[in-house]
Amino acid sequence: MTIAGAYRIQKRVAQARLDGAQPGGFKAGLTSPQSQARFGTNEPVAGVLPPDGLLQPDATIRLSELRGLNIETEVALRIGTPIRAHVKDVAELKRHIDGVAPAIELPDLHYVSTAQPAALDIIATNVAAAAYIVGDFRSPATRDPNDAAPRLVCNGKELNSGLARDALGDQWEAARWLVNTMLQQGWPIETGQILLTGALGRMIPAAAGDCSADYGTWGTIGFHVVQ
Repeated sequence: MTIAGAYRIQKRVAQARLDGAQPGGFKAGLTSPQSQARFGTNEPVAGVLPPDGLLQPDATIRLSELRGLNIETEVALRIGTPIRAHVKDVAELKRHIDGVAPAIELPDLHYVSTAQPAALDIIATNVAAAAYIVGDFRSPATRDPNDAAPRLVCNGKELNSGLARDALGDQWEAARWLVNTMLQQGWPIETGQILLTGALGRMIPAAAGDCSADYGTWGTIGFHVVQ
């Protein structure tokens, strides 16, 4: 298996899930040295967000439906104008982005084997894309995506804190990498699609309870996990 082969499998997996619909957006994963080391790689990975995976704040997520559920605090960037060609720099990317928002990604790392999946397994299975929650968008003219510093609290206990620059050191570069990677895989980038740029802090295994991610002046995203 090669990286290119894993992405070809991913595309078939994603297209089967989409069943003719457009992707809700795209996600970056393994964007920190710690997460790359865990899965035996030195590169990030990218996947396709299903449109039916978008949940509203205060949503209830069932562990019985997502048995490998994890929680990540992230930043979402929204596409304002389509992208069809390689984006050469951040200045060019910024012309295509019309919104920045707090986000929760809810990847489902449920595998038949109990062995640790490798990065190629993660790519081929669409980077565990399952569900995601996005808060209110604001213009990047008034909200810098590199300012995010979320705290995740579940059942009254802080489980994670992170900084925007945990994702490849810069939110804009993480988004540019994601856009260019998915263009290379043959996915057009369309108006309204969401880019999730990678976990801020750690990926947290989900357990039943009430959770909230506090993004300071960006607002709070609450959600519930039940059996």
